[in-house]
Amino acid sequence: MSVEQWSFIFKTLSILAAWSYLVKGDNPVYTAVEHFLVGSATAYGIVYTIQNQIVPRIVQDIIGRGKWGYIFGAILGLLIYFSFVKGQEWIARITMGFWIGYGAGYSLAYSPPVFLTQVTDSFINLRAGDFAKSFNNILYFLVVVSTLMYFAFTLKKDKGVLYYGSRFGRYALMVAFGSAYGSITMAYLSLIIGQLTIIFRDTLHLIK
Repeated sequence: MSVEQWSFIFKTLSILAAWSYLVKGDNPVYTAVEHFLVGSATAYGIVYTIQNQIVPRIVQDIIGRGKWGYIFGAILGLLIYFSFVKGQEWIARITMGFWIGYGAGYSLAYSPPVFLTQVTDSFINLRAGDFAKSFNNILYFLVVVSTLMYFAFTLKKDKGVLYYGSRFGRYALMVAFGSAYGSITMAYLSLIIGQLTIIFRDTLHLIK
């Protein structure tokens, strides 16, 4: 039996062990395969980070090209481990604050088209000439405005336009989340089909 076939057998056993959660919840078989998956993924992440991030930065950038400023970034990143030191957890918040602030600033400064497109797409013609297109644009405009009303938490929305507008926005959000959940369900079904393919085609050879 080839190594590839043994790998398919191992995959099949892992899939069945994971599916055992559907039969008896958190059982020893499921726990074992869960720990193996988390451990292997963690080990892979550590090795990948060392080989593709840490070693090239030290050997090529810091030592080879003299970019000694990277050391300050490394020290700032290492401060995150103070979260494990009792009484000194506040030091780790410096790193978290820098990461969050830098990430938000970078996204807003260097990726504005992503946000601007969402704004400019709401500037639509409500009288498009075609009835179907005009109706769609009007509905789109109402959904955008009503959703903004729903998230206006500083305004009193117990009656009037804000009350009905925020409720309509809430219903629109429910429809949007429902459609998104349907898409996720379809993605999970595709994942299940792939796992069944491994079991019945690659391992048991019952289908071609």
